[in-house]
Amino acid sequence: MAKVTKIRPCAPSALPLRKGKEKIMKRRLALAAVSSLLYVILIPALSFSQAAFPSKPIQILIGYAPGGSTDVLIRALAQESKKYLGQEVVIVNKPGSAGSVAAAQVAAASPDGYTLGASPSSTFTVNPFLQDLQVDLINETTSLLSVAKFNVAVFVKNDSPFKTLKELIEYARQNPGKVTYGNPGVGTRPHLVMAMAAAQEQIKMNLIPFPGDGPTVTALLGGHLTAAGCSAGGWVPHVQAGSLRLLAVAEEERIDEYGNIPTLIELGYPHSLPLVVAVYGPKGLPEPITKKLVEAFDKASKDPVFIDVATKNSLLAKKNIFREDLKNFLIKEKASTGEIIQKLGLKK
Repeated sequence: MAKVTKIRPCAPSALPLRKGKEKIMKRRLALAAVSSLLYVILIPALSFSQAAFPSKPIQILIGYAPGGSTDVLIRALAQESKKYLGQEVVIVNKPGSAGSVAAAQVAAASPDGYTLGASPSSTFTVNPFLQDLQVDLINETTSLLSVAKFNVAVFVKNDSPFKTLKELIEYARQNPGKVTYGNPGVGTRPHLVMAMAAAQEQIKMNLIPFPGDGPTVTALLGGHLTAAGCSAGGWVPHVQAGSLRLLAVAEEERIDEYGNIPTLIELGYPHSLPLVVAVYGPKGLPEPITKKLVEAFDKASKDPVFIDVATKNSLLAKKNIFREDLKNFLIKEKASTGEIIQKLGLKK
């Protein structure tokens, strides 16, 4: 009988699998090499880009005409910040709508750090209630820091019979409609604090708006008003010259240079509405650029030249407010201002 040889089935060859694994490994190695190359190329480029900022002049838009308190102060800040930024900082005046025109342009600018804005905080806290704005200025900008604060005061001519605010209030109570109080515009802080005081005392006082601090003070000095209120840039030179007398300051604390003058809060009117000078940029500023700008402007605000300008205009703040804290400050003050404007029945 013939011997039958059994043929065993061959096991699948491992060769194709080995070749497949080799291809996968080669592909992974190639991808890793490309990734490493991109890292080597791109990371230094990004680092260089951030380190090089700024590589050209920076613009700061101011929503008011040249010569005002904000303009004078920010020009001093720009001058001092050059040595920390290594580039010119150019002031561009864009007056209109109490600062809203300039702020809207900053909000619409490219977030590269070369277009910034500087404004009284009222642009963010008051204007939205009195103007038809197309943009949320707080949410569509990057809060950098505050560099000063406005000191608002209520005052009379030096030859006025009124020595205190209480005397003025009592006269207004006994003579309804006879007291005229000048202010730099409807919705401005000097207007709102006195309107709330009159409402609290249930007295009738004629609140007369003027186009700015200067015309307000001029009208009072000319004998056309009983009293007036405005920021320090308007009243400081005349108080120092002896032609105006302060009755009260609309601040949370007394002003160091005029420590004998009480605050409205001390006198029973709890509506100070603090007002700071804010520096800001477009929404979405990269962190390295934001950090560099904040550090430069903070250092500039501590230089003797800037401090001298701020002190002479009674704008010096005891401390700056930074970034998220500044944004939260604006949000809080906007809410407080909105309540006051609603109570007073003011409309757009």
